[in-house]
Amino acid sequence: MNWTRQSAASTVRRIEGGTDAWVAVGDFVDDWRRSTPEERTAMIEAEPGSSTSTRRWASLVAAAVDYLARTSDPKLDVPGWALSVDTVLDEPWFLLPGVSIRMHQLVDTPAAFKARNIFGGDRILSRV
Repeated sequence: MNWTRQSAASTVRRIEGGTDAWVAVGDFVDDWRRSTPEERTAMIEAEPGSSTSTRRWASLVAAAVDYLARTSDPKLDVPGWALSVDTVLDEPWFLLPGVSIRMHQLVDTPAAFKARNIFGGDRILSRV
């Protein structure tokens, strides 16, 4: 079996196929961090489709692509699909439960996620 870098599109497909969403997103972020700028560009070219059941996760992947492209060295162009209004959720999605930490999520979440109505604080893409 040949290993290939996980693209944004394959991340959403893995989630649709039943892979734990955080594992799939984490694998994408890990591959991103181990890749060259050219490889990263290839990882985000194809637009991921999504079903109704994975729309939230597809929006989170779009936010991750936006955030990673803008903060990588060198910065990369954010693909048009990731900036589409279709990636904005209708309702706010708070990734961490509990009303007591909502203010933290509202204030500290990076702009790429806030723009899509996703809130989770400043460590959304951190891996332990």
